Amino acid sequence: MISAYFSLGLTHILDFEGYDHMLFLMILIAGIRIKQWKNLLGLITAFTIGHSITLAIVTLNSPLLSSNVVEFFIPITILLTGINNLVFKSTSIIIKLSLTLIFGLIHGMGFASYLSALLPQTESLWKPLLYFNLGVEAGQIVFASAFIGLLSIWQFVSKNSIRTIQNIISAAGIAISLFLALSNWPFL
Repeated sequence: MISAYFSLGLTHILDFEGYDHMLFLMILIAGIRIKQWKNLLGLITAFTIGHSITLAIVTLNSPLLSSNVVEFFIPITILLTGINNLVFKSTSIIIKLSLTLIFGLIHGMGFASYLSALLPQTESLWKPLLYFNLGVEAGQIVFASAFIGLLSIWQFVSKNSIRTIQNIISAAGIAISLFLALSNWPFL
């Protein structure tokens, strides 16, 4: 049973139906080089912590926001991350970690209702939540490692700077997130 929750967390990240999560990660880490692996792990873990906090709160209580509002704010986090990459040449890692944790809180709300329906109501929830979030962390590490490897190849082949590549990915992410946000506009 525990491995099922780990697997569910892993799948939550690596399943292409969750492309918004992958898009967020791509924009978040697009400017990171392989040698900055500590920053990479810090950002991934900050996101998982925020995601975990919201999952626990919503699973043990009730939703904090309606799902249509959450589905609007998820692409807003992508949009803001892309804008941050384009506008601010070098955001401190502390600010990036803080924003990533906050954005993780929002993303966690997007999956919490589904996860709470899967969790056993008769048992302690801490183990399933722990293993699910460990799966999320592992999935993000796998995805981020593959993505950083691809960025390194792109940079080597194209001779573009990592900053240029980050700008290209951020601009594409901004366009996609604007479309997603407008598609999920909840305030009508």
